[in-house]
Amino acid sequence: MDLELTHTETKLKKEMKHFMALAIMSLAFGAMAMAFAIATITTNGLALTKTISNIYLNLVSLVIGCIVAYFSLRYVISSAEVLSKFDEIQDEKIGEKNLPHEKLTGYIVKLLVLYRDEKPQIKRMMFISKIAGVCFFANALFQTALLGFNLYTGTTNLIPAVGGILVSTVMGLVGFFLPFSFLKYSVCWDDRLAKSKEAEIRIASFMEEPQ
Repeated sequence: MDLELTHTETKLKKEMKHFMALAIMSLAFGAMAMAFAIATITTNGLALTKTISNIYLNLVSLVIGCIVAYFSLRYVISSAEVLSKFDEIQDEKIGEKNLPHEKLTGYIVKLLVLYRDEKPQIKRMMFISKIAGVCFFANALFQTALLGFNLYTGTTNLIPAVGGILVSTVMGLVGFFLPFSFLKYSVCWDDRLAKSKEAEIRIASFMEEPQ
C-alpha cells in the first residue's frame, strides 16, 4: 500500500513539473509575441508620422501588430490565470514527501477540477508551445545562415553568434517536444475525467433508487 502511494505521489509530481514547464514556455512565447507586436506598432506608428512613401505597408504592419498584440495579451492573461490556479494547489505543500492518502486524493481531485475547467486553454498551450518551438528552430536556422554569411565576409563576432544559435536550438527543442511529453499525462487526465463522470452517473442513479 505504501509503495502504491509512493508511486502515485511520484507520478503526480512529474505531471505537475511537466505542466509547470508547459505553462512557463507558453507564457514566455506569449510575452515575446506581445513584445514583437508592440515593437511593430511603435516602429510603424512613428514611420507614419515622418513619411508617406510607404504608408500602405506601414498601415498593414500596424494593423497586424495590433491584432497580434490583442491576441497575445489575451493568451498571456488566460495562461497566467491557469498558472495562478495551479500555484494555489502547489502552495499547499505538494512538495512534501510521504503525503497521507487523504491529502494525496485531495490534490488529485483539485488538479482534476483544474484540468476539467481549463482543458481548452491547456490544449491551446500545448499547441502554442509547438509553434514556439518551430519559431525558435526557424530563428536558429536564420542565425546559422547569417553566421555563415558573416564568416564569409569576415564581419562577425563568433561567440555571441554561436551562443544565440544554441539558445534558440535549446528553446526550440523544449518548446516543440514538451507538448508531446505532456501528452501522455493529458491522456491520463482525460481518462480520470471519464472515470469521474462514470462515478457521478452511478452515484446519481444510486440516489434515485427507491429506499
